[in-house]
Amino acid sequence: MLAELRRLVDLQELDKAIQEVTQGLEKLPEDLKAEAAILEELKAEHAAHLKDLEDLKSQRRETETEMADMEAGIKKSRQRLMEIKSNIEYKAMLKEIAFKEDQRDQKETRILELMDLMEAKDQVIAAQKEKTQEQQAFLAQQEVELKVQMKKLKAQLSVLEDQRKKLRKGLPAALLKRYEFIRQRRNGTAIAPVREGVCHGCHMNILPQQFIDLQKGEEILQCPHCQRILYWLGEEAEEEEASQKKVS
Repeated sequence: MLAELRRLVDLQELDKAIQEVTQGLEKLPEDLKAEAAILEELKAEHAAHLKDLEDLKSQRRETETEMADMEAGIKKSRQRLMEIKSNIEYKAMLKEIAFKEDQRDQKETRILELMDLMEAKDQVIAAQKEKTQEQQAFLAQQEVELKVQMKKLKAQLSVLEDQRKKLRKGLPAALLKRYEFIRQRRNGTAIAPVREGVCHGCHMNILPQQFIDLQKGEEILQCPHCQRILYWLGEEAEEEEASQKKVS
C-alpha cells in the first residue's frame, strides 16, 4: 500500500474518532438539559398540586362560612317559631326550617368531601415533593459527572487533533482536498477497503482491471460508483476474513 494511502486510512480513523468524541461532547449537555427539563416539569406539577390544595382550602372556608350563615338562619327561624300564633304560619315555618337544615346538611357533606380531597392531595404533594428532591439530587450528581466526562473528552479530543495535524502534514494538499471533498459527501467515509473485488463503501463490484491495479499499489484509485478512495489490505487479510466468516 502506498505510504500516502496508509496515511489517509489512518487519517480517516482519526477523523471518525474525533467525530465520535465531538458528538459525545455535544450529547452530554443535551442529556443534562433533558434531566433539568424533567426537574422543571416536576416542579411545575408540584406547584399545580399546591394550587389545587389552596383551591380546596378556599372552597372549604367558603362552604364553612355558608354553613355557619345557614346555622344562624336556622336559629333565628326557630326563635321566630316560638312567636308564631297561626297554625298555618307555624307549619310554613317548620317547612322553611327543614329546608334550611337540609341545605346545611348538604354543606356539611361537602365539607367532609373537601377534607377527604385535601387529605388525598396532601399525599400526592408529599410523594411529588420526594420525587422532585430525588430528581434534584440526581441532577446534581449528573452535573458533577458531566464535568468529569467533559474534561476527559476534551483531553482526548486534544490528543486526537494533534495526531491529525501531524498526519495531515505528511500528505499533499491536492490529496487532502480530494479526501475532504469526498468525506463531506459520503457521511464521513472517504476511503473504503476492497475485498474480493467489491468496494465496501458502496458494496459494488469494481472493474477487474481496476482491482488488479489496486493490488499493485502503485497509484491512488477511486471507486467508479461512489468515488471513494480505495485501498486493498492484501491477500492475507482477505483470507483471514473469509475464514472468520466460515467459522461464524
